[in-house]
Parts: sequence; C-alpha cells; structure tokens
Amino acid sequence: MTRMFLSLPTGAWFAIAAAATAVNLVAMRWIIQIPRYRKLQWLMPVIGAVCVGGRGLVQSDGLGMMLFLYTALMLGMPFMLGPVRGQITRDYHRWVEDPSTKAGKAALAWVVTAMAILLIVVAVGVAAGAPSGT
Repeated sequence: MTRMFLSLPTGAWFAIAAAATAVNLVAMRWIIQIPRYRKLQWLMPVIGAVCVGGRGLVQSDGLGMMLFLYTALMLGMPFMLGPVRGQITRDYHRWVEDPSTKAGKAALAWVVTAMAILLIVVAVGVAAGAPSGT
C-alpha cells in the first residue's frame, strides 16, 4: 500500500475527503437560507474537485495532497460562513429590497479572518506533508 501525503494511505484520504464532502453538504444546507442559492449548494463539491484536481495535475501534486486540499476547501466554507449565516441572510434580504445596501462589516471581517486562519492551517499542513529534502 502506497503511503501518501502526511503518511496516510490513499484510501484513508479518500474516506476523509468523502466525509468532508458530506459535512460540507449538510452544513451548507443549514447555512444557506436563500432558496435560490440553496438549490445550487451541491455544486460546491463538484467545483472543488475540478479546481483542486486541475491545480494538482498542473503542479504534479500527489493524490494525497490533492485530497488534503479538497478536504480543506470542503471544511473551510462552512467554517467561514457558519458563524455569520444569519447576518448573511439578513444582508441578502436587505440587498434585494435596496441594492445600494452594503454587507455587514462584522460578517465580512469574520469571513476574511476565517479565510486567513484557514490559509495558515493549510500552509502548515502542506509544509508538514512536503517530502524532506525538496
């Protein structure tokens, strides 16, 4: 059995990515309260797989690395949006009534901060999983 990124076998990464996909689908179903966008939330795993897979192929990443990045993406979106879901929904409804309405600064600040945290965690994971001597 071939060992991959972060010393986990490929089968384990597939299981982790599948679980992350399920968590994403369930969490985003709860987070997205706007029916028009709720119907499209299932596209996130498809877009994530295409983007991460394409990046991995271009950069010759191993399958373990690609599955790690896909997992981070699937878990990152609920992490960024979950805590501010109510504010996002309120802002959307205000915007529908008045398109000049701006998004709430607290929600935007949280999303940006959470994205920065996620990028740091992913960078540390990639650095930890990189082969030594390269």
